[in-house]
Amino acid sequence: MSTRTITSTINRNVIALDTAESIGSVTSFVVSPAADRIEKVQIGGRRKHAMFAAWADIESFGDDAVMVTSAEAPAESEDERDIDTAKGTLDIIGARLLDTAGFEHGVVTDVSFDDSTGEIVSLTNGSEDHLAAAVRSLGTYAVVVDR
Repeated sequence: MSTRTITSTINRNVIALDTAESIGSVTSFVVSPAADRIEKVQIGGRRKHAMFAAWADIESFGDDAVMVTSAEAPAESEDERDIDTAKGTLDIIGARLLDTAGFEHGVVTDVSFDDSTGEIVSLTNGSEDHLAAAVRSLGTYAVVVDR
């Protein structure tokens, strides 16, 4: 398993394998409601005109670029989670980190993920790591983790 962090991947160039051309850069990540995996990668665009590549269309994460299967893979989305992510209202980075007892642990400063499966491995608030198994949910208000 090879892990990457979201913050190290933001702004990375995205290359289409079929054309070998740059089609944009990584803007953000759409995380599942259970905060256990990355579902899509936003590749440029804003709000309702944002472009997303589904995880199945991501071929690989390299040190210099993210490879997608084709230039046609990224598409606009009508999904509310995608639009909220594009607006910045559902971004895991910067989200409040609350435990199930209601105590706040700062904000999420980074997320580690398996770059072959999209599975989230851990969250950090800068001083504490929280294993993905302890994460319960991600919403517009906070990320909730086990106490």
